[in-house]
Amino acid sequence: MYMVMFMIKTTVMIRDDLYNILRKEAGKRGVSEKINEILAEHLLREKPRKDLFGTMRKVDLNDLRNHTDRL
Repeated sequence: MYMVMFMIKTTVMIRDDLYNILRKEAGKRGVSEKINEILAEHLLREKPRKDLFGTMRKVDLNDLRNHTDRL
């Protein structure tokens, strides 16, 4: 399976303080790549799976007892 990626030019409005941080980290020419990296990291990461119906908590198995122990 081949994956084709297209580059699209667009204008993004960024706060001055964020732009200055990006420019310090990536340089004036690398801001676009840094933004792509940040967006890909945030948007393409796997979401954690929920337990059964999303309501069950993780339990510790150390306190399990046999039903005869309770009599």
